[in-house]
Amino acid sequence: MRTSGSSTAATRRSNTNGNSSPACAPVDLAFWYAGERLRDAAANKLLAPLDAEMVALLKKKRFAPATIEGTRIEGEVYGFPLYYYVWGFIYRKSLFERLGLRPPATWAEFQQACERLKSAGVTPLALGAKSGWPAAGWFDYLNLRINGIDFHRKLLRGEARFTDARVRQVFDVWGDLLRKGYFLETTMDQEHDRVLPYLYRNHVGMALTGSFIAAKFPDAVAADMGFFAFPSYAPDMPAYEEAPLDVLVLPARGANPQARDRFLAFLAESGALRQIADADQTLSAQADAAPSTVPLGDTAAAILDGAAGLTYFFDRDAKAELVGPAFDGLRQFLKPPHDTDQAVRRIEQARRGKNGAPKARNK
Repeated sequence: MRTSGSSTAATRRSNTNGNSSPACAPVDLAFWYAGERLRDAAANKLLAPLDAEMVALLKKKRFAPATIEGTRIEGEVYGFPLYYYVWGFIYRKSLFERLGLRPPATWAEFQQACERLKSAGVTPLALGAKSGWPAAGWFDYLNLRINGIDFHRKLLRGEARFTDARVRQVFDVWGDLLRKGYFLETTMDQEHDRVLPYLYRNHVGMALTGSFIAAKFPDAVAADMGFFAFPSYAPDMPAYEEAPLDVLVLPARGANPQARDRFLAFLAESGALRQIADADQTLSAQADAAPSTVPLGDTAAAILDGAAGLTYFFDRDAKAELVGPAFDGLRQFLKPPHDTDQAVRRIEQARRGKNGAPKARNK
């Protein structure tokens, strides 16, 4: 049996439920996420940064630089990196081989793969969007591939409007796939892991998800499951990747700073992070760890190695007040007629409030 480890897939993936604090009562260490949620907590003085000695230990123990810099805020490192993973498409290798397909690297190749699958009687894509966040993965990647990381960050931080022409293009490209019937309709309102049997039985060809999904693969098909990066859309756009990073943080009111430092040093020096990552089907934050035994691990690591920059997923990177309206708008967009104007107006109006003014942030 394959297990997901100590945390659920949904928790590993991102869900923070809009809370700005990683702990409700005084504790010494808390589990948290890189991204806007971490920035929020640091800005509200809820966290203490790692001291210089601990940061030096992370570097000495060859934690991947991206995992350290991913929690650096105003010059201070606020997260002890545990593990991370990347998003991409899963598929059955035997199905692709039978149809003469290779993992597509460009948008044209991706559309050709969709057409080849459809002509063979296989619906190209599955999307279990009941909880909203799998659809957000599609939005994130299309926005990164079309508009790049700087605009993506501005949009999620509320510094650009969803009615911007660049956002409209994202929905137009996505809507074209939907209107062509490339998504299996019965999977739209299911949870993300409920769509996996459709791939196992070759009813669908591909699904966009985090590499942590390998924890769900039955032994009978695990070796046949492949993984590839979200295809490029514009040839001159660098490959930015979604790589949620899970960390431990130091609540500002922690009562035992010396004990927690000893525990963090143990994690950095003992090899425990490799065991945690293997149990969670993720990638250890330590760059010098042993080769991954996770089914998708080598491919996922290669995608991350080639990334020009990393984001941490929509509801980790976005302002808290944007997440709910955006998820509602994305779920509505997935329903025919997949109207771009309606989607961007709905999200923008909800984001800005009924009177058209931006919503105030919770302090």
